[in-house]
Order: sequence, then C-alpha cells, then structure tokens
Amino acid sequence: MDKKVIFLDIDGTLVFGHEGVSKKVKYALSQVRENGHYVFLCTGRNRISVEPLLDIGFDGMVCSAGGYIEINGEKVFESHIPLEDVHMIQDLFKQYHCLYIMEANMFAYQSDEVTRFLVLLSHREQDNSEIERLIEQQKKNFDIRPIEAYNDEPIQTICYMSDNMDNVKKLQEIISQKCQFLIYQQMDNQVINGEIMKKGVHKGTGVLKVMEALNLPIENSICFGDSMNDLEMIQTCHYGVVMDNGDPRLKEYASSVCESVENDGIYHELKRLSLI
Repeated sequence: MDKKVIFLDIDGTLVFGHEGVSKKVKYALSQVRENGHYVFLCTGRNRISVEPLLDIGFDGMVCSAGGYIEINGEKVFESHIPLEDVHMIQDLFKQYHCLYIMEANMFAYQSDEVTRFLVLLSHREQDNSEIERLIEQQKKNFDIRPIEAYNDEPIQTICYMSDNMDNVKKLQEIISQKCQFLIYQQMDNQVINGEIMKKGVHKGTGVLKVMEALNLPIENSICFGDSMNDLEMIQTCHYGVVMDNGDPRLKEYASSVCESVENDGIYHELKRLSLI
C-alpha cells in the first residue's frame, strides 16, 4: 500500500476557536490511520498545549512551528532561538512597545499586560486563528509564567502583538537578519500579530524530518493549513490543502482549497482523496 502522511495544522484547521474537533473529522482521522496512513499534528503550538488533542490518536507531532518533533511518543528533534537573539528581541520589543509571549516546550512566559490584552480580545469576534490560539491558551492556562521569571530557558517561538504596523515593519527589518519573522493576516480591529522562530526552522523543515524518519518520499505527503505560518508546510508537501476560512495569501500556494474548519473541511477533502 502507498502510505500517505497527513500533516494537520490545529487552530483554524483542525479546531475553530473554543470548539473541539468535530465528530466527522475525528472519524476521518481514525479511518485514515485504520487504512494504514500516518497522521501528524503540525502546529505553531508548543508541546504542552497539544495535550488536550492527543486522545484523538496521532502518530506524532511537529510543534513550535518545526522547533520540536515527536514520532510515536519519542522526541526526534528539538531546536531553539539562540539566547542572545532572545535577549535582543526582548530589548527591541520594549523599545517599540510590542507585546509578546515566549514559548518553551512545556510552558510560556508573558507579562500581565499581555494577559489583560488577550482577555480584552476574547470579548471580540476574531478572524485570526493564531490570536484565537493564544486566547484559548490563557483560558486553559498551559503553565503560563510571568515574564519576570524568565531565566534564560530555551525558547522555541516568540509570538507578538502590536497596533502599529510601522513598528512591526521596523522590527521585521532588524529581527529577520537573525531569525524568521512572520506577520499574520491583519485583523479588522487593527491588531497585528505574528511569530518569530529560529532561522531555517519552520513547519516545512519539520515535514521533511518526519518524512525522512519514516523513510517515505515527499510525494507521499499531504497537509492542511489556514494561516501564513503554514506557508512552508504548504510549499513543502506534495499536496497542500488550505481551508476556505484561510488567509487569501496562502490560498495562492494551495493544491486545493477545501471547506472551512466549521464545515468539516478535513473530512470532505480526505474523502475526495479516497483516503477514507
């Protein structure tokens, strides 16, 4: 049998806001694995925040946008942003009045100001799945620690938020010389957010490492995503699916656009691909 490997983004793809995974999508993922294929999470979330989903059943995970990889419960790869770059980014964010969250594998650091800001955003309708992710993490409190407690622990990703695009562009110009600097689709309420990772580490490199570990060609890879931190994953996989609710910029790179996350897009696309 020609084994396929399915890579799934979580927020805005597998789940929507505070909603869990739908019954149809759970059935589809179970059936895909029963049919002999592999299913991996491929997410910007850190390791601790995927825990609530693991009872669905996955063959592994790419977390922290490629910074941490597990296969069958065993860690096979881990990287982090160099410490001197973490300190540089903290100084720049203070200078440019940018809110941020620093994520390690099993905990995150943020200021009280970030907590208050995300509580405020939680009362607004969102069209940005990555902001939804941060809001949900606050509600579930996946070991969120005060920024003052940071003691140079390894950091995989840094999420940022700002209301000033000029400042974000200046930060991008400086930080992108050392790290990957991603700007997500801007929300209607003018919140600009994005993610910073180690240079050369992203969901696409995570896909390649998994395919190599499974000894399968990239032609056997399929992925689903919705936001711009899925771009490298979409570009790397042989068949890249973007959700109907996804960023219009990402859809330009898609092999296919499926139904929205609310309308069980993963289920319908897997059925069209004859994998269930």
